[in-house]
Amino acid sequence: MAARHATLLVHAELEVDAGEKTALAKLALALSTRGLHDRRVLGAIETLPRSLFVAAPHRDRSLTDRPVPIECGQTSDAPSVAALAYQAAGIAPEHRVLEIGTGSGWGTAILAGLCTKVYTVERFRTLADLARERFATLGLDNVVPTVHDGLEGFPRHAPFHRIVLDGAIEEVPATLLDQLAPQGVLVAAVGPEGGRQVLARFTRTDKGFAREDLGPTRRVALIPGRAAAL
Repeated sequence: MAARHATLLVHAELEVDAGEKTALAKLALALSTRGLHDRRVLGAIETLPRSLFVAAPHRDRSLTDRPVPIECGQTSDAPSVAALAYQAAGIAPEHRVLEIGTGSGWGTAILAGLCTKVYTVERFRTLADLARERFATLGLDNVVPTVHDGLEGFPRHAPFHRIVLDGAIEEVPATLLDQLAPQGVLVAAVGPEGGRQVLARFTRTDKGFAREDLGPTRRVALIPGRAAAL
């Protein structure tokens, strides 16, 4: 599974130029000095062209550890922010993962290289449609995308081994926690947008849910509901 993205890129016959390959390698190396030590996550970042997931004017920026504007007035988090959340989740090849907030699809593609299947929920139809096209380009066949209120989760496919929220929330809804399998893990940035946020890991135990706070983070707030437009 560690080489899944490399295999997919060959299968999809994508042309990744030498400059982008070098930039991605430098990005992965930089992330390894910032607390990211999961080799599978680093390998996925190094081999997945982030430029595929952003508009042309932002492609140079996509090769650095910085947020990038995407469609519908949204923002794709810096790779280090998303990757540290994936590392905290402890995703194994046999896991079924629920992602809340598809966005550009970059994080979804990273997750697809780490586990057996990813179920991803987006509130904007435009973002979901663009992400589907990117998944098709990559040949990803283990992603199940949908459009609805992400804070409702994806109950018809529950339970999940892991749930990852690609955005901040002040309180994790019981609806999402209830969709965890026994010993399942949910990772989210908890706190108000613009205020103090912490990367938190919730584990389902026989006695309920155990919470661990892993350190400060900063993410855009998740918005409840399905977008009426876009």
